[in-house]
Amino acid sequence: ICGDIDSCPFALENDFDGDGQCANDVCRDSEDCSRYAFAPNKGRCVEDGVCDSCSCICFSECADPCPLDAHNDADSDTICGNVDSCPWDTWNDADSDNTCGDTDSCPLDALNDMDGDLVCGDADSCPFDAENDADRDGVCGDSDDCPYDAENDADADDLCGNIETCPYDAANDFDSDGICGDVDSCPEDPENDADGDALCAPHDECDYDAEHDADSDEICGDIDSCPYDAGNDHDSDALCQNVDSCHLDAANDADHDAICGNVDICPYDAENDADNDGLCGDVDSCPYDPNNDQDGDGICGDIDSCDLDDENDMDSDTVCADEDTCPLDALNDADSDTLCADVDTCAFDVNNDSDGDNMCADVDSCAHDALNDVDSDAVCGDVDSCMLDPLNDIDGDGICGDIDSCPFALENDFDGDGQCANDVCRDSEDCSRYAFAPNKGRCVEDGVCDSCSCICFSECADPCPLDAHNDADSDT
Repeated sequence: ICGDIDSCPFALENDFDGDGQCANDVCRDSEDCSRYAFAPNKGRCVEDGVCDSCSCICFSECADPCPLDAHNDADSDTICGNVDSCPWDTWNDADSDNTCGDTDSCPLDALNDMDGDLVCGDADSCPFDAENDADRDGVCGDSDDCPYDAENDADADDLCGNIETCPYDAANDFDSDGICGDVDSCPEDPENDADGDALCAPHDECDYDAEHDADSDEICGDIDSCPYDAGNDHDSDALCQNVDSCHLDAANDADHDAICGNVDICPYDAENDADNDGLCGDVDSCPYDPNNDQDGDGICGDIDSCDLDDENDMDSDTVCADEDTCPLDALNDADSDTLCADVDTCAFDVNNDSDGDNMCADVDSCAHDALNDVDSDAVCGDVDSCMLDPLNDIDGDGICGDIDSCPFALENDFDGDGQCANDVCRDSEDCSRYAFAPNKGRCVEDGVCDSCSCICFSECADPCPLDAHNDADSDT
């Protein structure tokens, strides 16, 4: 091809790869450049073998560095694309993972973000730990025995701190009291010095006794019935010696004489045989009577007003029987009839019921009237002119009411009509007392007769005392 029509007059293979650069071209001079340039703005040679950065491609100026690479070493790694394993990767698979950098998500990480944390291994502080040292202890999780425990099992109990309740206690709350050993004042004592004596179990001989067996009886105070009494209530009175005033006397000075029973001659007698009869008061029937009830009346001499009278002034007249003329009569024959009251039927009646009505004169209102004012008119029968008429012949006709057919009418039934003259109604009692018929009449009100079948003298006056027919024609 003649040079005037040869696109690459200096290249035998012309532009073999079609990239606009002639193969094996050699830059000669600006004249050649200007002559054979593709574009109208001419290129020029800068120095042998180097093309200027003009916009044209000068066949006479630059040879084609990659005659078989249309992109002419696109990644500028001086390896033409036709022989470059990674034509677009300047570093040519820098991490040797067989993935070129232009398509490799981690071009410098042969494992391509092995832990999947979206941080490539070449920039990942922990390339095999997706959480990138979660506990921030400077040890990546893939090689950290406790990846979530920054102190890496501080108490060396083979339990990481993030999964144990007591991360600083290798025994892990040995006493199970809910308090870790590193902050537990008594790490082996679940009750944490229950007695508050500053000694933890199991080193405290008396776990519940702050005074450590104060009485030295080898029984701890918490189970010692008498924590301050080595003899443990020697007298078995339920009182320990430290509070027992009589620690050898089970009754504890039963008689309260300030002498304990074990040294008291009369442990149940506070006065210690007060009457000196050799009998202690608790067994002496009469502790203050040395003769011990000599009259046998059950009353001791010191309180027996009649020590020789076993009935002790039975009549209560302050005169003992051994000196009393009437020992059963407190008034000692008050009526002076020589009969003591206990055998006198009328102790206050010297005549002893002279009227024989079984009522003694001192209580008999009519001492000489055996019927005792039978008509209740307050006049005793022995002086009553009408002893059976309480009104004592009120009409003054000389006939006592109990036998007077008209006790309230002086003229009685003058006209014989069965009605008493001038009678006056008084009350039902009179009516009942003086009625003719057996069924008794009664007064309704003054001067009015009840509709009873009887005629009551005390109830109705005779309207016509001289007319036996009592106004038969009713003309008043």
